[in-house]
Amino acid sequence: MKKLSLLSVVALVLCMFFVSCKKEKPTLETIVSAEDNSTAESEFSSTFDLGDDIATNDGRVKKAGSTILPNGAVLTFTDSLFNDGDGKDFSIDFGPLGSTAPYGMLCGDGRYRSGKIHFSLSAPYLNVGTILTITIGETDNFYSGNGVLMTKISGEKVITRTQSNQYTVSVSNGKASNKNGSVTWNSNRTVTRTYDAGPGLIGDIFEVSGSASGTNRNGENFTVTIDLPLKKKFQLGCANTFVKGKLTLKNIDKNDEIQVDYDPYNNEACDKTAKATYKGKDYFFTVN
Repeated sequence: MKKLSLLSVVALVLCMFFVSCKKEKPTLETIVSAEDNSTAESEFSSTFDLGDDIATNDGRVKKAGSTILPNGAVLTFTDSLFNDGDGKDFSIDFGPLGSTAPYGMLCGDGRYRSGKIHFSLSAPYLNVGTILTITIGETDNFYSGNGVLMTKISGEKVITRTQSNQYTVSVSNGKASNKNGSVTWNSNRTVTRTYDAGPGLIGDIFEVSGSASGTNRNGENFTVTIDLPLKKKFQLGCANTFVKGKLTLKNIDKNDEIQVDYDPYNNEACDKTAKATYKGKDYFFTVN
C-alpha cells in the first residue's frame, strides 16, 4: 500500500476543512428580501423625518428653524401661501452627490443627503386633516445614507395628520438603489409620536405600524407585516434606523417567511443591528 507523505496528509486535511466550511457557511441570499426591505424602511422613514421637521419648524411654514437641515441646503418656496387654495409648495436642494466620501451634506439627524426633494402642504401642518406630499423624481438625484454607502431614492410619500400626534403614511412607486442593487417598495403605515421632547425632532420617539410590499434586488416579490411596532428614537446614533420592533416578511415567489427583529439583544441599542430568522436559523445583519 502506497504511503502518503506528510505534505499530502496536510493538504488532504486542509482540503477537507475548507470543503466542510464552505458547506456550513450560511448564504445571505436567504435574507436578501429582509436586507432590502430594511434599506427601504430606513430611507423612506428618513424622508418622513425630514418632511415632519421642515413642515413643523421652518419659519415660513410654522415656527423656529429646522433641526435637520444643514446650513448649505437651499430651501425654496414656489408657493408660500395657503389662502390661494392650493397649499404651500417648497423644495430642498442638498447639492450634488460629490466625488469623494463623505458624499452629500451632513444633516442634523446624522444622515448625509444630496440632490433635491419636493414638498406640498395642503394646510398648516399642525391641523388635523392636513396632507403633506413628498415627491422625489429619478432626475432629482436624491441620495441619502451614511456618507459612504449612499442610496438613491425616488417615489411619492403622502402624510396625513389624523390626530395631534398621529399620521397615516403611504409610499407609492418607491425605489431605493445603491451598490447592492435596487428594491421597489410600497407601504401603508400609521406613525405615532409617543414622546414629544419639544420644538424640533431631537429627543422625540415614534412608533410605526402597518404593512408594505416590494420587489427585492433579485426581482423576487415580498410582503411585510409589522408584528411589533417599529420604534425610532430621534437622537444622534439612533435616528438612522429602528431600535425595536418585529415584522414578518413573506417571500411570495418562494412561498416562505422571514422574521426580522430590530432589537435582537433586547437593549434598544443604537447599533443598526437586526436579526433575520429563516427556517429556524438566525442571521444578523447591519441596517444601511
